[in-house]
Order: sequence, then C-alpha cells, then structure tokens
Amino acid sequence: MTVQEAAKWIIQKIADQYDQEECAAITRELLLFQLKSEPKDWIKIQRLNIADKGIETLTQQINRLKKGEPLQYILGEAWFCNLRFEVGPGVLIPRPETEELVEWVISHCRFPVNELRLLDVGTGSGCIAIALKKRMKAASVWAIEKSQEAIEQARNNAKQLGTDIEFLQMDLFDESKWESLPEFDFTISNPPYITEKEISELAKQVRYHEPSLALFAPSQDPLAFYRKITALFLQKRRKTGQLFFEINPHYAEELIKLLEENGLQGEVKQDMQGKKRMIRAWHD
Repeated sequence: MTVQEAAKWIIQKIADQYDQEECAAITRELLLFQLKSEPKDWIKIQRLNIADKGIETLTQQINRLKKGEPLQYILGEAWFCNLRFEVGPGVLIPRPETEELVEWVISHCRFPVNELRLLDVGTGSGCIAIALKKRMKAASVWAIEKSQEAIEQARNNAKQLGTDIEFLQMDLFDESKWESLPEFDFTISNPPYITEKEISELAKQVRYHEPSLALFAPSQDPLAFYRKITALFLQKRRKTGQLFFEINPHYAEELIKLLEENGLQGEVKQDMQGKKRMIRAWHD
C-alpha cells in the first residue's frame, strides 16, 4: 500500500469521528510519523510503499483514535512553535492559541535580553517556558508546576530541546513557597479555565483523556487561579513587570475588573479566531 492509498484508507476509517479537515490533518500526521518524515516532505512521499508492519501499526493507532484517544497521546508528541514536545496522559496537549500567547510575550520584551527574568506558572509540558527560552536564549526562565508527572515531562522536553530552565515543583496556592522565587520581568500562565457548565461542550478526546487538573477551573470560583497568579505577580514583579494570561473568552471583562481592583491596567487580545483569548497587565 502506498502512502497515497493509505491516506484514503485512514480517512474512510475515521470519517465518522472527525470533520473533513480534521480527518485530513490527522491522516497526514499519522503517515508522516510512520515514515519519520517532516511536513515539507508530504508531497514527495505519496508514492512510497508502507510495509505490512507499518499497516499493522496504523490499524492499532486508528482503533485508539476511534475510542477517542487524542492523536498526540497516541504518537507521544505534539508540535508547538515549530518544536517537538513529548506528551502523554497526565500532561495537557499544547494548543495553537498558546503559541499566539508566546508571540505576544516576545513582542513586548526589551533589551538587554540577558537581564530578563521570566516565570511560567503551571508549565505542564513546558511548552511556554521552553519556546520562550529557545527564542530568547540569553533570558533566564523559571517554570513552576504542581503535578510531578507534568514537571518530569517538562524537564525531559527541556533537555531534549537543549534549553536551560529552572523547574520547581510547587503548589501555587501555598504562598509560603513563593519565597524561593526571585523577582520577574514577565509572569506568564495558561491556567485551568474551563468551567463546569462548559464541560459538556468539550470534545471527548479532551473531556475523557486530558488531565482535569490542567483543564478545569474550581467550580466555586472560576477565577481562582487568576486571583492567585495576580497576587504572585504583584509580590514578585520587577518595577516594569508585565503579566500575561491565556483566558476563557467568557471571563475577559471580569478579569480586567480583577486586575483593575489590584491597581493594574489590562489589555485584551483576540486570537486568530476572533475570540478574546489573552490578557496583558502592568502597573503604571
């Protein structure tokens, strides 16, 4: 079976699970992974043959997809800011929207870079911290995370991608641990922000497979993480420090109000889909 034939076969198998665009994207990723090829080689590999063992592996992967398992967990990897991250159950899968957050942070950085200190709160796979360090090699980057499983994955990704980052396993809500942190120029976070009423709207790949710890906001206070991270920022910011959040679009106005109550100015930024997805905050 050629790659071209295999692509048609895979799409037929998963057509009842995903829309047409998702089917094509998933099929391409499966076959590129199978042949250890890069996206730029997609056209070139169309006529290559896939061995029987490869078809067997693809069949197993398709069966896992049909059970709702995320593609990234099946392949054990996800791409973020053109970097390959190892991911698995227990670690949130990096999203394209978060790439936009990284670019927004970089656009506000100033020179000299070697004097900048950045903190990623709730680092998960390490994608934000590592992507920032790759782009601003001279900056000093810290990352904190409560989950031991996630921080071990983040440390491994940092090693694989050749980045030197200070990882700390820490419960954000234990303020006594904040003393071990220095002051920062930038505090960045993509905290849990999905509310209880939105759970039913999630794709089953997300709802039943990705870690609830990284997805869901506390039901009694959807802004709990934002309140605590803002408090951390205020305690540990340098004079011209800035705070960056990825947010739930439904809570943009409430978050701006929260920041203003803490003496901060806030700016909302839309993502490529036109949703209010990010906030930047600073003190005059």
